[in-house]
Amino acid sequence: MLDQKTIDLVKSTVPAIKENGLTITKTFYKNMFERSPEIVPFFNMDNQASGKQPKALAMTILAAAENIDNLEKLAPAVDKVAKVHCNCKVVPEQYPIIGKHLLEAIKEVLQDAVTDEIIEAWGKAYAVIADIFIEAEKQEYAARTNA
Repeated sequence: MLDQKTIDLVKSTVPAIKENGLTITKTFYKNMFERSPEIVPFFNMDNQASGKQPKALAMTILAAAENIDNLEKLAPAVDKVAKVHCNCKVVPEQYPIIGKHLLEAIKEVLQDAVTDEIIEAWGKAYAVIADIFIEAEKQEYAARTNA
């Protein structure tokens, strides 16, 4: 899992995430769709236009930051998102693309408030969280195959 320093650095960003989470996720989606258009078909563009998806992701990022030392608390949300991701045919190979753009959006929006050390901590946290989602999706795909 994550070392205490990483946990502390991620938790230190909670106030900034609370204040700027929606701006981060809107920036994230805009940049990702422009720079990685191959990923666009995996997203519901109606949920993008309505703002539903950026809001949901902002809340997920905040919950992850607040609970980075106890990610098990996110299990109900992870299970719900895993079902959505499986409906959209998300695959593990997409997570590095998403992570890259998410970290860039955090840096772009929070600017000087985010040091290289904080971005590195978020990178480590994202890797752990991505693995949790990948495993949940693997189980969901298996359940669907066996059904």
